[in-house]
Amino acid sequence: MNKIRKRKNEHLDIVLHEDVEPHFSYLSQYFLDYVSMPEIDMNEIETNFSFFGFPLSFPFYISSMTGGSQLAKKINTNIAIACEEEKIGFGLGSMRIVYEKPETLSSFDVKKHCPNIPMFTNLGIVQLNYGMKYDDIQNLIDKVSADGIFFHINHLQEAIQPEGNKNYKNLLNKFEKIVTKLEIPVIIKEVGHGIDYKTAKRLYEIGVKWIDVSGTGGTSWALIEGYRRLKHKEKRTQGNLGYIFRSQGIPTPEAILDLKKIKGLNIIAGGGVRSGLHIAISIALGANMATSARPFLKAATQSPEAVMKIIQGYKDELRTAMFLSGAKNLKQLSKHKVTKRKDCFWNFEK
Repeated sequence: MNKIRKRKNEHLDIVLHEDVEPHFSYLSQYFLDYVSMPEIDMNEIETNFSFFGFPLSFPFYISSMTGGSQLAKKINTNIAIACEEEKIGFGLGSMRIVYEKPETLSSFDVKKHCPNIPMFTNLGIVQLNYGMKYDDIQNLIDKVSADGIFFHINHLQEAIQPEGNKNYKNLLNKFEKIVTKLEIPVIIKEVGHGIDYKTAKRLYEIGVKWIDVSGTGGTSWALIEGYRRLKHKEKRTQGNLGYIFRSQGIPTPEAILDLKKIKGLNIIAGGGVRSGLHIAISIALGANMATSARPFLKAATQSPEAVMKIIQGYKDELRTAMFLSGAKNLKQLSKHKVTKRKDCFWNFEK
């Protein structure tokens, strides 16, 4: 089996069967200020959201997970069908494997199942230092008829991954040239360890208008690579970088609060979004929308209906959160006050 395909299969197995979230969601430390008499009709609450011209039923998309195998094809197909039905967006897993192994394309080729919602392809920004050029990127976009593209930043994961790409030198200049040429929406995303203000500001200045913070509080890709190291007989703690660095990064709420200081930047809350309440809290904190991945993975191995059930739950929870806040639309929710409770009793270190 091809090495990259083997690695992706290991990732799926670990995320499905291991505890890869070293914290409770940091979003659970925040509370929407409760309105005892909301003075609105819950049936009239509006959650519709426009995302690059696509009408979504609420401000949410399912984030990038996988590709490159038969199981990955099933997962991407089920998600595409569910997102089309529920009118939300979704992201494909990294298409680097298609760049290296073109025969894996079919696992990503699911746009035909979701013609009316935004589907984003996905590549690691570090690949610009490993031979990938603009024409290669455009070719991958064209192959799957993507409506936009994520470039993910995952240097901590790459540092821990035994076969990781660790050369992040002079990437910004190369990336700026790509951003200015691409004619589809571009979003920068982390993979679970957050994006800081300084980096976000530099990205904004070269033309990036949307950033998915994907902070700590959800799945830790450092920890996932730690499990891979464990499978390869490394010790669980001493010397295992994945376990040592599993909690490093910027919590999602902190990243949102920092990045909203950049006027004109659109923020996506990723990292620990585990309910519609978390979506509401994220928007009240300053995000434009939210995203999540792992909660949908098991369902995506089963059927579109299983994925749809979770999506519907998130939407119902968002509407309930808006009702308790007295917010009849997303604009009002974005202005609602949130409070960080000092008396939270959760133990965030497992």
